[in-house]
Order: sequence, then C-alpha cells, then structure tokens
Amino acid sequence: MAKVPLQKIRITGLRSHYKILMQELHRSGTLEIVETPEFIEGSFSREAEDHFGVFDLARIDFAIQFLASRESVKEKTSSILSGGKMVLSEEESKSRLKSFSSRSEEVISECEVIAEELVRSQNEIEKIERRIKLILPFRLFKTPLEKDFSTSLTRTWIGSLLTTHEKKCIETLAGESHLVDVQVCGKEGTRVFLRVTAVREEADSVREMLDTFSFEDFDFESEFSEFFGQKPREILHTLEKDGEEHRRKLVQLEKRVTELTASMEDLKILYDYNAWRKKKNDVQHKMLRTQHLFAFEAWMPEKAFDSFHKWIRNAFVGEVGLERIAPEEGEEVPVLVQNKRGIASFEPITEMFGVPNNQDIDPTVAVAPFFFVFFGLCLSDVGYGAILTSVALWFFLFGKFPQKAREGILLLVLCGIGAVLGGIVLGGYFGITPEQAPQFLLNSNFIAGVEGALPFKGQLIDPMAGSGPIIFLGLAMALGVVQLLTGLVLDFVKRLKNGEYIDAFCDPLPWFLFLVSLIGFALAGTVGLDKGLFKNLALGGAVLIVLTQGRNQKNWLLKPVFGVLGLYNVTGYVSDLLSYSRLMALGLATGVIGFAMNLTAGILGGMMPVKALGFVVAAIVLVFGHGLNFSLSLLGAFVHSGRLQFIEFFGKFFEGGGRKFKPFVREKKYLFFRNS
Repeated sequence: MAKVPLQKIRITGLRSHYKILMQELHRSGTLEIVETPEFIEGSFSREAEDHFGVFDLARIDFAIQFLASRESVKEKTSSILSGGKMVLSEEESKSRLKSFSSRSEEVISECEVIAEELVRSQNEIEKIERRIKLILPFRLFKTPLEKDFSTSLTRTWIGSLLTTHEKKCIETLAGESHLVDVQVCGKEGTRVFLRVTAVREEADSVREMLDTFSFEDFDFESEFSEFFGQKPREILHTLEKDGEEHRRKLVQLEKRVTELTASMEDLKILYDYNAWRKKKNDVQHKMLRTQHLFAFEAWMPEKAFDSFHKWIRNAFVGEVGLERIAPEEGEEVPVLVQNKRGIASFEPITEMFGVPNNQDIDPTVAVAPFFFVFFGLCLSDVGYGAILTSVALWFFLFGKFPQKAREGILLLVLCGIGAVLGGIVLGGYFGITPEQAPQFLLNSNFIAGVEGALPFKGQLIDPMAGSGPIIFLGLAMALGVVQLLTGLVLDFVKRLKNGEYIDAFCDPLPWFLFLVSLIGFALAGTVGLDKGLFKNLALGGAVLIVLTQGRNQKNWLLKPVFGVLGLYNVTGYVSDLLSYSRLMALGLATGVIGFAMNLTAGILGGMMPVKALGFVVAAIVLVFGHGLNFSLSLLGAFVHSGRLQFIEFFGKFFEGGGRKFKPFVREKKYLFFRNS
C-alpha cells in the first residue's frame, strides 16, 4: 500500500571523486549502503582511511552531559520547543565549528579535570563530615587522643551506651568501688559517650558491668590515628577548616563550570559533525577501495533512480558510473514505508509491532482510522482531549523538530481530537453531571428524569444511564466486527499481491463469507432482512471452510478431518471480538473516575470550617485527581488501542519482521538545521 519499491544499485568511480560523492550522499540520505564481502576482500588497504579526522565522540558527549547538568532553568526551558536541539543554519554551524575546533581539546580536557576534582572534593567533604560526626560527642574530652589510655595502674575504656542506661550504669559503677572514675564526654541522639577508668585490680569486674549495659567501645585508632596527641576540640577545628577549604574549592570549580557552559553549544556542533565524519569512515569497510578506484552497492527508492542517475552523469562527467543490479539469491530486501501526512503519524504504531516484511502490505492506512476512533472512545472526555490537543498543537505549530518528530506530535494532536469527539458522543466533560454543567453545554429540550433525553449537545449515548452501557458495548462490538472483517479483506489482498491466488480464495474469502452471513443471520430479525437467506449463506461458508482448510494435508483421509476442525477457529474470532469490550470499559472508567474526583473534592471542600479553605482543598483535589485520571486514562487509551491493533487486527494478515531501510544520512543528535 505505502511500501516504496527499492532498487539495488552499484556505483563505481575514480577515487578522486569519492569524497565529494560521499558528502553529497550523506547530506541527501538517498541510499542505504550495504556490505559487500567480495569488495572488502579486494580492497587495496584493509585499514580505515581517515578522510575526515575522526574525534573521540565519547569525550565530547561526556563534556556536553557534564555541562548540561549545570544549565540554568531558563536555558532548559527555552530549548523545549526544539526538543533540546540547537536551531541554526548549516552555514552558521560550519562557521562556529571552524572557530571552535582549535580550542575544543582544551575545553574537553578542562571538563574532564574539573569533573574529577568535583568528585574528589565532594568525597573529601563527605569523609570530613562523617569524621566530625564521630568525634563531636567527645568535644568535652580534655585528654589528647592516644592509642591506649590505660596506664600501668589503671585501665580506661572510652565508648557509648544508650542514654536510658546512663544513670543506672553510673550508679552501679559508683556502688562497685570508689576507685572507678566516670566522665560524660557528650551525647548524640539516643547514645551517651563515656570515659570509664578503674584500677587494674578491679578492671575485670568493671568490664563485666559495662557489658551488661551494652557498652560499645570507640576505636580512635581506625579513624583518627593521624590526630594522636591532639585533643578532640583541636581535631574538630582542623576538620572544620579542611571542610571549608574543600567547599571553597567546590564553589570555584562550579563557577568555572558555569563559565564553560558558554561552550556547550559549540561542543554539540562538534559532536554532530564528528559523528557524521565517523560514519563516513565506518562505511568505508563495506566498499571496494583501491589506489585509484572505489565501488559499493546500495539500495535506493526506485522512483529516485532516474534523477539520481542524471545527477551522477552531470556531476562527474562519466567518471562515476551507476547501474542497476539484481539482489543476491536469498538477500533480504529492506523495506521503506512512506505515507501522506496524517497517515504517516500512525507509522510508529505499526513499527511498535514490526516493520512490514517483503510479503506484507503496509497496514498503516488501515490502522489510522481504527486507532483514532478507539483512542477517542477510550479517553472519551472533551476536557482531556482539549488539553492533549492544545499542548501537542502548540509544539506542532511553534516547535522546531525534524519531520519524524513532527509526525509523532501530529499523532498526539489527532488522538486529542479523537478524544474530544469521543467525549461529545458520550457526554464526557471532566466527569461533570448535567446538573453541574453550564447551560451552553446542555440540550435545550433536556428534562432531567425523562427517559431517552440526552443532556449534552451532540451526545448520542449516555453510558451512565438506562440502556446506555449496552448501547456502548454494542458500538464497541460493531467496531470490532468491522476491524476483524477488514483484516480478512487485507489478508485476501495481500495473498493476491503475492501471487497466492489459491490461498486467497480458500482461506480469508470463505471465512469472510461465513462471518458476514452469521452477523446477517443474527441481525436479520432486527433490521427486517431474510433470515433464511443468511442461514443458507452461513451454511455455504461453513461448507467452503470444511472443503478448503484441509487442502494442504497429503493424506486424503485427513483432509475432511482438518476441514471440520478448521471450523473451530470460529472460537478465536469470538474471543477476538470480546476483546473489543475493553473500549467500553475504558470509556466508562474515564467518566466514572472523573465523577468520583469531583464528588470527593466537593465533600472534602464542604467539610472545611472556612469557605476559602474549602475552595483551596477542593482545587487541590480536583487538580491532583483529574491529573492522575488524565495520565492513567491517556496511558490506558494508548496501550489498549494499540493492543487491539497488534493482536486482534494484525493477527489476521500482518506478520512484520522486515528490515527497515536505513539510509546513509546525517543523523542529528543535537542540531536542527532551519528549512531541513
């Protein structure tokens, strides 16, 4: 449908034209250059020939990310409309690259050094703060630190215990002997820090008493050995002084980083240009390169061959040749999909499942209307849809994004419009009831309590009252029937396109006849059709299925058996059809949760003693509640609408698994050229 026919080509020319040709091909992105083993083996030199001065991309990107973390909020906000990319002309980018290249190494190296210094200083500050925290409880300890405070006559322990044990421990030690000295050094949190000294004759009994109170010894040697001979207060002063020095150093480093952010845009230009140069160098490995010639094979859109051939002939006056060639036997042909604007926005939905293979038809044209309707019914709220549409439309109109990104934004715009339309049909307006709605939203003839009267203008179904849920379910099922039958039609078209005429008429066609006849039989009485006619058609479709489904069996006795078993697949269609009930479930959930948030806000606001406070509480609940409902409903609408495409729809005709066409093109990570 929207698959572009591709042609394999071979380009051969004089080595003197190689650089100009590759630069133009890289700029235009017309070809996908493929690796040709026999060309590589025949190359004059296996080493990559550096035509373009490859730079260390990892170092450039590190410097960019390092400086980006210091960008101001204003700078980050200003880049939202460009997706974080720089918007400038190609000429301007080349000029800035030329002026910056000479000092780029200096800037990158300085970023690396500063990053290392920042980490080192931060680690030192953390280490100092930890040591201050350890020594702080001993600030009243007046004795210089030593490895062992014991003497030949006394034994000393320094440590901590719980503050709840402090009084009892001291009393117990005092009652044990008058030759025990206890000093409270300080308290920190739930622990008290003590120095306990006793004569050596009583050391063992004192230690046993300390153990009964879970006394924990403090090891000065492991943390403060370099400070032995200094008092805790002196140590604290030294540590605090060192901490201040490192903090001052951090401030200076951060100031310098802020100054370096002025070079961040130039680094981004440098990165993209050198990424392009690297890609040009890498592609040399796929080519034939001799001292005087070059040659390579590639894929390109067939419709662009004539114009490209003309350009080659005019630009290189016969010294570069272009020819069509046939693909190798078994070679996988890449797939290029192109759709018109609007339809192209739904290509990412298809690509989430897989790229069409060479036998597939591109399903995007069929996916677009179904996904649009399904998403709208799932989100089904005018307010939520208007928010999504407004935000996405703002980015679409005023943003500077590549075409692929713009198509993605347009998808959000279309989904938002679908949600608005779904909300109008189902009467969804931020979960408000008709009694709460302003008059301009209501039908003039609406009378509360009158059966069949729809309150909102444009509303066709009231999913919250009477037979509304059943009608909504019927609508979801009807859409499911249409999509499943469309899948069979596409399967029929696909098989015809691939020359599988017998399979086309023996697989999707009998099932289409059978299912349509069953639906007609079920609805005949309701819409006044001939029930007997559809019954006969359904029987005829069943007979065709029995006769055709076992045709691939070699044993003639098994053919009718497998034909009869083929009818069992009707359960699969029933199962697929039931999956479409999720459209009703999600559509109802959006409105019900929105209504619940409104009700909760009203109740909580009314409970407040002051009316102004009630308004504030209600506003907070409404913003949070509807924000959460909007986020979850948006996610659910996208996931489940996509699931219906991937499982129920694609399962009928689409396999995927193709190799996407990847042109040799300048991929811009940080740049966006005006008019590109």
